[in-house]
Amino acid sequence: MKKYLPVIGKLVVAGIFLLACWLLYQKLRMYSLSEIAENITLIIPAQLALSVILVAINYAILVGYDWLAVKAVHRRLPLSRITLVSFTGCAVSYNIGALLGGTAVRYRLYGAWGFKILDIVKLVLMLAVTFWIGALGLAGGVLLFADIHVPPELGISPGHINVPAVICGLAKGRPVKILGRECSLPPLGIALSQTAVACADLVVAALCLYVLLPAEADLPFSDFLSNYLLAQVAVVLTHVPGGVGVLEVILLHIVHGVTPQRLFGAILIFRVLYYLIPLAISAVLLFLYEIRLRRRTPEQIERETASTYLPSHPDAPKLH
Repeated sequence: MKKYLPVIGKLVVAGIFLLACWLLYQKLRMYSLSEIAENITLIIPAQLALSVILVAINYAILVGYDWLAVKAVHRRLPLSRITLVSFTGCAVSYNIGALLGGTAVRYRLYGAWGFKILDIVKLVLMLAVTFWIGALGLAGGVLLFADIHVPPELGISPGHINVPAVICGLAKGRPVKILGRECSLPPLGIALSQTAVACADLVVAALCLYVLLPAEADLPFSDFLSNYLLAQVAVVLTHVPGGVGVLEVILLHIVHGVTPQRLFGAILIFRVLYYLIPLAISAVLLFLYEIRLRRRTPEQIERETASTYLPSHPDAPKLH
């Protein structure tokens, strides 16, 4: 049975993707392509410029994920390298998926810099922990006080959201049991830093899309943030690469105060600015850095590997 699990997993993801596309089609079929294109042209240059600035800020915030993870595995790297692996890893992960995208990029770069496989595994797990600590903390606050628009066909009233919201807030910082084993979360200092980085990431990412909406939209940012957070959590859980179809269909169903064609147009521009342009830049950076890695001498590799260890690290290699 185990050998069929990867195939079953891919089929489930493909099924979710097709279902999301079908729901998206049902939501937008009443609008023509010309109507959607016209709504895209209504986005003014000032909105585009502000969104681009926020995208740059957001990717700068994302560096905190890898910086905290490197610190957690007791290694060190120059900020320039952490920035490179963070930007390329996140951009590829957002478009292709965490496992085949971001993890593969991090394995290649961190491995080239002398990190052991166990260190990379711990580091990747740390990235996931950071996101979920922030997501749970932010959800615990936002879902309690924000106005959540739940599709009536789900049969869930907004008041029902309060229970999981309280659980989210209480779960943060508590030990978690997985398969009967208790897994302790990071120390308070790192946990607080993780919460700050992940919350800032989610808030600024939501702003990147929010500023593309029409100024006259009857939608406060606090309400939009709660809906965006729900959509992003769904994207992560479904494992659909880039959340294509999933993000759109969820936001179109739960965001009110903006016409569907205008919201869909804003999401398309958001995908170009937040997903596709960073992916193209990452492809160039990875290509150029791969050339640089292949030109290193054995002596350079040894020095670079040694420099990643803290002086007190027991596995630190001795330079000759």
